[in-house]
Amino acid sequence: MLAFMAAVRVWNRRGPARAQPFTGPLAAATLVLLSGLTPAEAGLTLAAGRGYGVSAALLVAAGYGVALAIPAARRALAEPYFPHPVRSALLGVPLSTVIFEEVAFRGVLFTLVEQAHGLTWAVAVTSVLFGLWHLPDTREVAFTTLAGVVLSFLRLLSGGLLAPIVLHWTANGLGILASAWVRRSGQPDICERDET
Repeated sequence: MLAFMAAVRVWNRRGPARAQPFTGPLAAATLVLLSGLTPAEAGLTLAAGRGYGVSAALLVAAGYGVALAIPAARRALAEPYFPHPVRSALLGVPLSTVIFEEVAFRGVLFTLVEQAHGLTWAVAVTSVLFGLWHLPDTREVAFTTLAGVVLSFLRLLSGGLLAPIVLHWTANGLGILASAWVRRSGQPDICERDET
């Protein structure tokens, strides 16, 4: 499992960008097949989690709304550049990143570790691995480890992967759109002039 995940990670870093939207869903399906789990055991059910997903998405949207009102947060949001923000947020993030990561960490690995060692180990191991997945950006490791804990509990509360997928997609996708909005609106420049 981990070797396959590592291969997907390398492909995502070095493979052609055009292939990434296909890689995520195909790699996720392959991982479920390799695990021997049923789709339901891996959390792939639409029967549960809609309310949790909507609530999580609204909470993230509110957080970005607050961030946009804070000059330092606006400047931080303006730092990354996304050449095609709408396409990245609506297609790239869910298909290239979110689906595979949620199926891998909160679906397959979570279930396998929980079956072998219990719930506490499942949350801990998958959250730490999720954090390490974001190396070499060491600034992200602690944050994504904590995010892994939150996403794991959301998976447990909701009974499937729908809510974690929605939260993950919303956090990443709205971040891209907020960044693009700040850059286009010129808000970072306005904030810097106001503070001088």
